[in-house]
Amino acid sequence: MTIKALPEKAGIPQPARWASLATQENLITSFVGLMVAAAVFLPLIALIVSSFRVLDVLGFSSEWGLGNYREMARVPVIRAAFLNTFAISTGATLFATLVGVSLAWINARTNCPWRGKLELLNLIPYFLSPFVGAIAWHNLASPKVGLLNDLARWLFGTTGYLFNVDNIWGVIWVTAIFHAPLVYLFVVGSLRRMDPSLEDSARTTGAGLLRTTLTVTLPLVAPAILSGAIITFVTSAGEFGVPFKLGAPYGWPTFTTQIFTYAVGDDANYQMGAAMSMTLGIITAFLIWVQRRIIAPRAYTTVTGKGFRPNIIDLGPWKWAALAYNLGFIIIAVVLPLAALVLVSLHKVWQGHLIPSQMTLWNYEKILFFWRPESIQAVTNGIGNSFILAFSGATIAMILAIAMSYMIHRTKGYGSTALDFLCVIPIGFPGIVLAMGVLITYIKTPIYGTLWILLLGYITRFFPYGQRNISSILMAVSEELDQSSRMAGASWLTTLRRITIPLLKPGIFAGWVLLFIIFLRELSISIILYTAGTETLSVGIYYLQEFENESLTCTLGVIQTLVLLVCVYIFRRLAGREALTA
Repeated sequence: MTIKALPEKAGIPQPARWASLATQENLITSFVGLMVAAAVFLPLIALIVSSFRVLDVLGFSSEWGLGNYREMARVPVIRAAFLNTFAISTGATLFATLVGVSLAWINARTNCPWRGKLELLNLIPYFLSPFVGAIAWHNLASPKVGLLNDLARWLFGTTGYLFNVDNIWGVIWVTAIFHAPLVYLFVVGSLRRMDPSLEDSARTTGAGLLRTTLTVTLPLVAPAILSGAIITFVTSAGEFGVPFKLGAPYGWPTFTTQIFTYAVGDDANYQMGAAMSMTLGIITAFLIWVQRRIIAPRAYTTVTGKGFRPNIIDLGPWKWAALAYNLGFIIIAVVLPLAALVLVSLHKVWQGHLIPSQMTLWNYEKILFFWRPESIQAVTNGIGNSFILAFSGATIAMILAIAMSYMIHRTKGYGSTALDFLCVIPIGFPGIVLAMGVLITYIKTPIYGTLWILLLGYITRFFPYGQRNISSILMAVSEELDQSSRMAGASWLTTLRRITIPLLKPGIFAGWVLLFIIFLRELSISIILYTAGTETLSVGIYYLQEFENESLTCTLGVIQTLVLLVCVYIFRRLAGREALTA
């Protein structure tokens, strides 16, 4: 019997060809790719498998089948949760799109006063925690303890209430105002890059400002508007904090609050939670696919080869109305919530109205002076753990982002396409869905009950944000620089360290700070994966509002918000004005 040797390629001996593949670049990038693939796919596979396992009546033995999905259709509270989620996502998307597009048009195309200075204020809600925003609006507009209702009773002598956010309309309201900046980010860049001649042509034919805007400007940025709307719908459907505070306690459950119910407690049913997670995940993943594959590529040509500067539309006296509208949004989305948090936090016990004689800093002392006997362990753990997770998680995520971006944009073939798809998958699944998969996958491993499982969940869900930041810069850097270094005899790691990474520094720093901000405010992953001793800052806020009082809850909310605002300032200083809006 004759054994044939493997064919040699292009005259290169077989051992030498295999040795040429075992380079620094191939070994490191392959290891990173496999590690990311395992982190992404294992939780999703666990979700799929668990969703088809049905527990018996006693909750012990299980069988395979579609029983969990049939049960979802039969249980009234789950049906109501599905309808409420759809209604909240739709309402919040419509409202957020209206506000986001109008603010983007005012700031990008009109002579509204102070528009440059107002832009950062417009974006603040994007960086803050919607859960803390819901707590703030509960103390602003709840029937019994709302500051606005108390003010109305004082001014008009009414005995009832004018505002009530503790219902589905309140969930829509708060979700919308905290997601309007997301639509703004999608639209404002397209408006700034438009060729003004397209609008000039409409104006020369006699079309007025309103008609030109509705028939020319907005249709040209329709792909950006639709992309922003779809992302807002997906994000709203996966939002946990707002419905948990303003909806579920008052008879308005959502899919995320029901997933949380099945994921924790003595009566937890991971299989049913997995089925609900898969249902929500499939819907959101499909919408993300539509946005990336159908809508985003259809961006119309609004930038031509000739030099131009976008027209600044003179609104005349209406510019003051535009300024009032923009300031109104900032007051509603930023000033009022922050003021409510601060005022409530200055009272030992919040009774629904201001009592100047009882204002004190005692709550801040109780939370910040962790060495005192009256300190709360869950809060102390939460503050320390969040900074550990944010610092280490942002660092690891950016290392993965650099490696993945290099593999996608510096290697050719099917592998780079697969890796690009791999980076999209976590974006398509809400945090609570991915957290449910991580919980099922690792609950019987040593990392459960430690910060490692939270770190894994954070990085898996959010590293694509850093990867997109790096990719946008890497695509603008010529490959010739890398090739010249390699031809001069430098290794791949040396080239990466001395050429590529220095060129990527702005994107690396901006991405790191952005991930640091996201990890500090993250709730939906933490609330599923934390255990005693591994609380985070957001979990600490949840703990206070469940087991302590509103004043302490708002105090920790103020502390988190101040930290996030400092990080936002640093992010804008590092990344520049166009970091998010380009």
